[in-house]
Amino acid sequence: MKQSNALRGNIRGVDYFVRSWGPASARPLVLLHGTRDSSVTFQFLVDTLAQERRILAPDWRGHGQSPFPAHAWFHDYLADLDALLDWLLPGQAVDIVGHSLGGNVASVYAGLRPDRVGHMVSLDAFGINPLIDDEFPDLLLGWIQSERFAGTTPRYASIEQMAQKLLASNRRLRPDQAAFLAANLARPLPDGGFTWQFDAVRRRSMPTFHTLGEWVACWQRITARKLWVAASDPMPKTVRANADSFALVTKTIEPDSLVFLPDTGHNLHHDAPVALAAIVERFLDP
Repeated sequence: MKQSNALRGNIRGVDYFVRSWGPASARPLVLLHGTRDSSVTFQFLVDTLAQERRILAPDWRGHGQSPFPAHAWFHDYLADLDALLDWLLPGQAVDIVGHSLGGNVASVYAGLRPDRVGHMVSLDAFGINPLIDDEFPDLLLGWIQSERFAGTTPRYASIEQMAQKLLASNRRLRPDQAAFLAANLARPLPDGGFTWQFDAVRRRSMPTFHTLGEWVACWQRITARKLWVAASDPMPKTVRANADSFALVTKTIEPDSLVFLPDTGHNLHHDAPVALAAIVERFLDP
């Protein structure tokens, strides 16, 4: 297993934690994790990359070892990424791979700051479902009402119990992977037991762009080469799960490449890290 180093820096008032792998002199690669996750989730992918890279993976605000600020809208993650790149890789065009939330942030950022992104890879992240306009009032009301439940913190008696939870949630996850993730994603509670290393408020839906047109306006400004990788088994109620939505979004994105990774769920970097690493490296260095 490749060993990581830890970096810390003040990003927009948040004491950000960043994992790094590889020598500082190597070509940089930025990895952005999804919601209710952390940078450690990329360990399996990092271990299978053949090429030497300087890999930098932040824990988003309210996740992992970065503190829990009062709010985190989609726009905050975009601004955080901009500040992170100015700190870690000033003045450079970098390659970015993002999963879920991280993929959506990466794809929008690549349109906002095309000078800062050389290659962009989105892992099972396709923006907003374009066919839910009529449902938006109910979604917004649900977000408001969910506030009263947002602070509910799941509690586990042991890290082993957390590993079992991960295995139950992903039939493709190996026991050794689950044990590694649980050990690195667990946060001890003051009165005993453990919970996950993310702010409980992140269990709510995130305030974000409201229409496909907003996403498209950003995507159309991307000048980087762009790859979308889709899981074979889509998560319910996502763009990927609705054939009409998925067709419309992928037509709008106009990716240089769209790859379906067989026998994978949403966490495809856990389910098939070797295959995913090969796809990503071929794209970054054709």
